[in-house]
Amino acid sequence: MNIKFRNITPEDASIISEFEKKIFGTCTDKESYKKLCQRKENIYVMAEDNHNAIAYCTITALYETADLCNIAVKEEYRRLHIASGLLSECIIRCKGLGVTRILLEARESNLPALNFYKKMDFMEIGIRKGYYKEPCEDAVIMEKML
Repeated sequence: MNIKFRNITPEDASIISEFEKKIFGTCTDKESYKKLCQRKENIYVMAEDNHNAIAYCTITALYETADLCNIAVKEEYRRLHIASGLLSECIIRCKGLGVTRILLEARESNLPALNFYKKMDFMEIGIRKGYYKEPCEDAVIMEKML
């Protein structure tokens, strides 16, 4: 493997949309991605293996707080520490923007995600009742101080 991280560009909107559709069952509007990835306070990073998109992470930062929106890895690249490397890269970029904490929500039933975030030193700080739809489910709120 030859993994490299790079900023997501407007030209990647279709790739990200396909990722979301396959992994999460929904996708953000491509035009929205084109705008969001260009905002300097957003950290939108893609992992590639020999120029093939294999994972991405999106974080929106506002002053000292950032929200981890999505992190996704193609199924055939899971359990290879791609997500931890990608998130570590994004955390470095957050620090460069002066971010002091990162927040996220994860489905209460998504134990692999919850365990991953705990390994990355996120702590559970609360629950959002009925946060997710289809199916309706509570979200676990997690926080990492930088």
